[in-house]
Amino acid sequence: METTRRAGLVAAILLLAVTPSAAPQSSRAPQNPTVPQNLPAPRRSTPPGDVYVSLATGPVQWRTSDGALRGELVDLVPGPAQGMRIDPSGNLYVARRCADASCTVGNSVEKFNPMGVSQGAVGGETGYNCNPHSIAFDAAGNTFVGQAACTGHVLKFTSDSTPHEHKVAPDSRGSSWIDLAGDGCTLFYTSRGPNVKRFDVCTKSQRPDFNVDLLPGGDTQGLRSLDDGGVLVASGAVVARLDPAGALIQTYAVEPSEPQYWVGLDLDTDGSFWAVNSATSNVYQFDLATGEVRREFNTGTAPHTAVDVIVRRGKKPSPAPPGGVTLH
Repeated sequence: METTRRAGLVAAILLLAVTPSAAPQSSRAPQNPTVPQNLPAPRRSTPPGDVYVSLATGPVQWRTSDGALRGELVDLVPGPAQGMRIDPSGNLYVARRCADASCTVGNSVEKFNPMGVSQGAVGGETGYNCNPHSIAFDAAGNTFVGQAACTGHVLKFTSDSTPHEHKVAPDSRGSSWIDLAGDGCTLFYTSRGPNVKRFDVCTKSQRPDFNVDLLPGGDTQGLRSLDDGGVLVASGAVVARLDPAGALIQTYAVEPSEPQYWVGLDLDTDGSFWAVNSATSNVYQFDLATGEVRREFNTGTAPHTAVDVIVRRGKKPSPAPPGGVTLH
C-alpha cells in the first residue's frame, strides 16, 4: 500500500513539472492605439529580403523583414522622399519632391548604391519639371519617372542627354505613381483620382482607363502590375486588386479601429506584398491570396510621414560603414 501511494505521489509531481502554466493576462490597455495589436501570428516561410521605407521628412529607413531598423540612409539630395525603385544592379533610386515653394531645392531623384551610400542626384539639373514622385525601369535599362505636378508628364531617361516626355492624361495629380507592365509597353499610372490609367510607351499613345468601375476611396496611389495581368493599387482606405479585365476582385485592409490611408506598396517573391498605411505610418505585409497580415511594424515616426516601401530581393548586402548609413 505504501509503495502504491509513493508511486502515485511521484507521478503527480512529474505531471506538474511538464504541464505549462497559463501565461498571465494583462488588462493594461495599449498606449498607442494606432500600432497594430493582436494580429495573426506571422507565417514563417523563406525569409524575405530587407525593406526600405521612404519618409516625407526626408530619410529612408533600412529595415529587416521583421521590422528591425538596420539604419537610415545618409542622403546628399534634399527634399521629401517619395516613391522608390531598385534597378537590376541593386541600386536604390529615391524620388525627391520639391522642398521649397519655388522648387529650387529637392526636385530630383537620388541614387544609392547596393551598400546604401548615396551617389547623388541623377537625371540632370534640369531633367524634371517639378515633384518627381515614382520610378520604373524597362528591360533595356531605361528609366521612367512619374511627376506629380507642373506638366505631370512621365519622363523617359535613356542614353540621350535630354529625357523624352510622355504626355499622359491626368486625373488630378499628373502621373504620381507609375509601374511598367511585363509587356514593356503598358505603363500603368495613378493620378490621385478614382482610376488606374494606362499609356503605351511604345506607340506613345493614351489608352483607356484599366478599371471597369471607379475604385473605392477615389484616391489611387501606389500600384504594381501582377503576373496574371491584373493590378494591385492603393485606393484610400483599402488596397484593391483588379483582375486582367480591370474588375475589382479583392480588397485588403487592417482592423477598422486603425485609421487607414494606403499609399506606397511593393510585391514580394513569396506570394505577398508590402503596403504603407500613411495614416499611422505602419507598414504591413499581406498575403496576396488570403489577405492575411503576415508581418507589420511601425516606422517610429509621426502619422502621415511614411510614404513608400520596397523590397530588396536576393542577397542582402551589409550596410556601409558610418558615413553612408546611420547604423542603429
